[in-house]
Amino acid sequence: MGIILKKTYKIYFFVLLLVILFSGLNVYLGKTKESSDHILWEKTYGGNDEDIIRDLIITNDDYLVTVGNSSSWGDAWQSIWIMKLDSQGNKISNIFNGEENYNLANSITFTEDGNFIVAGESNWLHCSSCDEQGRGWIAKINPDLYIIWEKNLGEDKNNSIEHIFSINGQGFAISGSTHSSKTSEFNAWFAFLDGEGNYFWNKEYNNLFQDKATCILCLEEKGFLVAGHSQSRTLDKSDAWILKLTMDGNIEWEKHFIGAGINVFNKIIPSIDSGVLAVGYTSSKGVGWQDAWVIQLDKDGNLEWEKTFGGDKKDILVSAIKTDKNKYLLAGNTSSKSKNEEKISKTWVIQLDKDGNLEWEKTFGGDKQTITTGIINRDDESIFLFGKIQVSDKEEYNGWIMNFRP
Repeated sequence: MGIILKKTYKIYFFVLLLVILFSGLNVYLGKTKESSDHILWEKTYGGNDEDIIRDLIITNDDYLVTVGNSSSWGDAWQSIWIMKLDSQGNKISNIFNGEENYNLANSITFTEDGNFIVAGESNWLHCSSCDEQGRGWIAKINPDLYIIWEKNLGEDKNNSIEHIFSINGQGFAISGSTHSSKTSEFNAWFAFLDGEGNYFWNKEYNNLFQDKATCILCLEEKGFLVAGHSQSRTLDKSDAWILKLTMDGNIEWEKHFIGAGINVFNKIIPSIDSGVLAVGYTSSKGVGWQDAWVIQLDKDGNLEWEKTFGGDKKDILVSAIKTDKNKYLLAGNTSSKSKNEEKISKTWVIQLDKDGNLEWEKTFGGDKQTITTGIINRDDESIFLFGKIQVSDKEEYNGWIMNFRP
């Protein structure tokens, strides 16, 4: 009887040990597991073609306003798409803009009088051998999505706006790219506009064959920061860069981040320590085909730290925000976290401390492609992710928003 009891105790002890070990393993694996338990709501919006949400803001009365483009609706091949939702993602109204060719809205910001400025491009063909007539596009829109005024920017060139930033009642800073017709060579483009969309100044930056300014920030009276990247003529090499501009748009300093492969900055934000944080992706460093890439600079442009994250496939970061707890939340897409052999892209969120150390990461998505374009947060620590999600095997995509708690 004593022998049986001893064997029983050993079995119980072994089972208990396994439970403890696997419980600890689950906690660790929980950092990268599918995080459906954190989702408050998730919704898709669109038709039978490709529709995407490219930017989103939250109004003071808790509505969501999104901008992007739709190939399912509107009069053009691809129409600018602006949508108003309630706090639970239910659609209240939407409008479409654009008469022909390709049109899209990339960015939205608030105005001082409680309206919005939306920026993107109109009437593009995106054809290097065509006589392009595309223009940068901005519009002032009220909370009911009525267009107060709209304006095309471009003069004798074809401009596209990637990002617009409001400057405390002084006007707006924009960044993007510009080129002349019948050429595939682009220059980075940035400008300072008054409240009616007129130029204070308008500048170009020529670095390599194709240059794009992806993001611009105003440093109040101290000037501007512009981030972007440039590709070589053979398109096999890309340099990432950050420019410091004076209030007149002149370059005060520039920092280049050059490697043997592709290096891209998609977004910059003010850092926790009064510098700047840049996120994107690189094939020059890390372990995979493309790794998520984060750098932090001080206020003078000196590198404070640099990190890469990801696996053996394609991992990128597209956006970043700061939290009230002095953390960074970064959003992007990963195929390294997918077990699918077809390299399905999943939405990916990671949290870093102020020194760039990884605290946790979460992935969202099933067996369809999810392409993330941005992340924003609400005051109650509720996070919004948005972009597009595959809704059929024919690669049809709908606009997509997910609200979750970290």
